[in-house]
Amino acid sequence: MMSKDTIVSIIVGASLVFGVTIMGCAGNVAVPAEKIANAERSIYDARVGNASVNAPLDLRLSEDKLVAAKLAIVQKEYEKATRLADEAILDAEVAKAKTQAAKAKKISSEMRENIDAMAREIERTQR
Repeated sequence: MMSKDTIVSIIVGASLVFGVTIMGCAGNVAVPAEKIANAERSIYDARVGNASVNAPLDLRLSEDKLVAAKLAIVQKEYEKATRLADEAILDAEVAKAKTQAAKAKKISSEMRENIDAMAREIERTQR
């Protein structure tokens, strides 16, 4: 009969081998899953920032790539899923940047109108 220490050693060794095996398999899934989460967050931020109005095509492209990335995970195409998730993040960032540019342009235009109105008022009062 084996001693208690030998049995514990065998169980611990088997657990380590099993754990390392699982981590190796899970490693492939963890990277795309993290990228998917980042893509979802980027798309959410773009939507909140009003990208659906200012950059609807870029936002839609990002959403489509996210769907494709999720499908690639289901099909166990992890490299493809990672690439598509990265592209979805980039497209969402482009949508956010276009939205910010549109907002800045609007603010600039409003400021220019205010400056022109003030200049006209100064001119009028000096006459």
